[in-house]
Amino acid sequence: MDIQNTREYKAAQDLERALNDYGWNPERFAESTSYFHRTLQQNLVKTVVAIIRMVGSENYGTDLRNRASHELCKRIVESGVLDDTHLPFI
Repeated sequence: MDIQNTREYKAAQDLERALNDYGWNPERFAESTSYFHRTLQQNLVKTVVAIIRMVGSENYGTDLRNRASHELCKRIVESGVLDDTHLPFI
């Protein structure tokens, strides 16, 4: 499958453009998601967990710009807290 032709890739590009704005406020974004439908909040958290697993993987490319994120995600994955996590899509 060509990832670039998926709706997830297109959504990630939209998010990338938003994140690339110096006025981006992570806390305000997080607060804004509290207005999502509860099922969509669950799906968002599933997405965040998938990102944490990917960024924390050994083969994830890093340099000085994203090394802290990689190390944090790696610690979360290695802690085992995600192992028994089940986030059903209801």
